[in-house]
Order: sequence, then structure tokens, then C-alpha cells
Amino acid sequence: MGKEKNINYRLGQILVCAVVLFVLIGCFYTPYDPNEMNGSLQNSAPGLAHPFGTDHFGRDVLSRVMKGAGTTFFVGLCTVAIGAAAGTLLGAVTGYYGGLFDEILMRLNDGLASFPSILLALVIVSISGPGKYQIILALGIVFIPSFARVVRSEYIIQKQMDYVKNAKLMGASDARILFVHILPNTRTILRSAITIGFNNAVLAEAGMSYLSLGVQPPDASLGRMLAEAQSYLFSAPWSALAPGILIVVTVLGFGLISERGEAYGGG
Repeated sequence: MGKEKNINYRLGQILVCAVVLFVLIGCFYTPYDPNEMNGSLQNSAPGLAHPFGTDHFGRDVLSRVMKGAGTTFFVGLCTVAIGAAAGTLLGAVTGYYGGLFDEILMRLNDGLASFPSILLALVIVSISGPGKYQIILALGIVFIPSFARVVRSEYIIQKQMDYVKNAKLMGASDARILFVHILPNTRTILRSAITIGFNNAVLAEAGMSYLSLGVQPPDASLGRMLAEAQSYLFSAPWSALAPGILIVVTVLGFGLISERGEAYGGG
């Protein structure tokens, strides 16, 4: 790996650590109640008392960004957990067994993947209704095909390896071969897929909450905050600046880290 990729990876680590630390602090402490309104402080500019200013309801923007980032990260983590768990199982089984079983499941998987992910998520949310847990379920389902394709291709390669053939000769069960022998050898490509998936989940949550289909008021999320601030971009730009910058830093950080996984996994 070149020196430039190492620098990018280290920069990504620094950005991600800073964002994660910010989110963890927000889980336990915020300067103010994120939902506390103060009519006398509407759209107040940043200052000592409110470093990121206040919004149109007089709520502290810093507190809401801290709490909203935690909500966005929670949605992202749950989304990736659902997509990775189901996609890994589907990809492992189809990649290992192949045949007609592989053809049927992967054609269904390809059919699901043929729809734009956000559009499919919007359809699911429109049926189930808006909300934090609805968006987690919708995005989790949408992310299954991408994980399944990645894991399937890796299992097709790994099942031809000598260590798998030796495990079969020693009488290891299919389940043991699938999840004890092969799965650990897919960790590099899977780690990269999870990193990219989390990035996409953060952007998807921000987009859907911006459209009022995700996290609902008065709860804060980065996308919800951007939606609420759009009418005040000229009078109170700080309301949108803070969540916008945090989204950019998060996506950039995880994107730089994922490059290393792609370099190892995909050459």
C-alpha cells in the first residue's frame, strides 16, 4: 500500500475517532436539554453560552447536534447490523452451495437490488409509516443485497481453497465450514463492506429524515435538523452548518478508512 493510502487511512481514523468521541459524549451529556425551547433566544448567533447558536425555537444547536448525531449513528449501526447479518447468511449459503438454490436466491436478490435503494426504502416507509424504527427496518432490508453479493463472491473463491477441502475430508459439517472456517477469512472484504454500508446508512437517514420520513420531531437527527434549518439558511445559517459539517466529516472519515479495505480485498 502506497504512502498516500496510509496517510488517507490515518486521516480517516482521526476523523472517525473525533466524531465517535463527540457522539459518545452526547449520549451522556449535553450542555442543555436538546428539546428545551426559549422564545427569547430564537436564532441567536453563536456565543459563549451557545457555541453553535440557537435555532428558530431557541433550542441550543450544539446540544441538538450532539443528540442528533447519536440518533443518526444508532440508525446507521442498526441498519448495517440487519443488512450485514441477513446478507452474510444469504451470501454464504448461496456462494457455498451454488446450483439451482444459488440461482433462485440470487435472482431474487438481484431483483431487489435492481431498485434504487432510496426509492425502495421510501416505498417501505410509505407503507409502514415514518419513524426511527421504521427507517431502520426499511434501510436494513435495502442493504441486504449489497452484502449478499460481496459475501457470495468471497465464498465462491474460498470454498476452492485447500483448507476447506481438508476440513471436508476431516468430516467437518457444512455449518462449521461456513461459519468457523470460511467466514473469518472474509473479514477484510466484509469490514470494508460494513464501513461503506455505514456511510451509506448515514446519508440515507439524513436524506429520509430531511424528507420527514425518518426521525420525527421533536427528536433530533442530523437530517431532521437540516430540514428544520432550510427556511433559515440566510437568517441563521449556523442551524444548518453544524449538522451539515458533521455529516461531511463522518462520511469522509469512513470513506477514507474503507479505501484500505478495498485495497486489500479487491486489489
